[in-house]
Amino acid sequence: MKIVRTLTHKQRGFTLVEAIIVMVLTGILAGVMVLFIRQPVQNYVDAAARADLTDTADLALRRMARELRTALPNSIRTTFNNGVWFVQFIPTRSGGQYLAVEDNATSGTPLSFTDTTALQFDVVGPIPDIAVNDIIAIYNLGNGITDADAYYAGEPPVGASSMNRQVVNGVAGNRITLAGTTNLFAVPANAGRTPNTSPEHRFQVISRPVTFRCEGNANGTGTLARIVNDFSVAQPQPVVVPGTTPLLATNVQTCDFTADQSGNLHTALIGMTLSLARPRVGGAANGLETVTLVHQIHVDNTP
Repeated sequence: MKIVRTLTHKQRGFTLVEAIIVMVLTGILAGVMVLFIRQPVQNYVDAAARADLTDTADLALRRMARELRTALPNSIRTTFNNGVWFVQFIPTRSGGQYLAVEDNATSGTPLSFTDTTALQFDVVGPIPDIAVNDIIAIYNLGNGITDADAYYAGEPPVGASSMNRQVVNGVAGNRITLAGTTNLFAVPANAGRTPNTSPEHRFQVISRPVTFRCEGNANGTGTLARIVNDFSVAQPQPVVVPGTTPLLATNVQTCDFTADQSGNLHTALIGMTLSLARPRVGGAANGLETVTLVHQIHVDNTP
């Protein structure tokens, strides 16, 4: 009988010392890797936060610019009070040309600037986007100019019309009927002032005034809001109602607005500066991530 012998080798594992050495080396390598990776990751997070803030600020400024370009000529006004900016304007939706007496048309009803009982007039060309209870304005010069300030609401009916702003009562074909019993565009012969006619026979369909309210805060908790107002000679300073007032941007740190009007050129240059900020990832100890955008637009002020 043949006997087969099998040789066996004694199996060995890691000793405790070897395991500790591996753990120490792994920790050292991980620490070294963190030193190289931490900063790129932090840079990526900061860049993403700045991009988000930039998108928010850019969208807010672009929306403001788009609306301000449609403002009724000479209706943009700004006020700064207690750290809060207020930019108000009267939006226009459409416009057209009215038939004027000096057109010497053989047919149609011209807009009278002398007959206070003439409540109808015809539109030259296509009828604009206009409906009952809309408001039309003619030759707005603003700045508190008598009979030429669309914000003025002191003449009847109070709050609805002024000498160059009146409510529409009806639209039939190309004919517009004014509301009330008096054609407020008309100036009686004995009034001692000239009619507020437009040299180009233009009128604008307008809406209630809008105010952009921008309140900055050093810690980036301010807001930029859009608020609809009523017509008022004095520029209003509305407040933000949480949960109700539409906000264009949050995280506002600072803001600045300018409106330089050039009467001889019938233009205005609107400057808008908006800074947004929020805490960097890692807590307040890491400071604030901030972005500042500057935007300028030209506005046509030809009434």
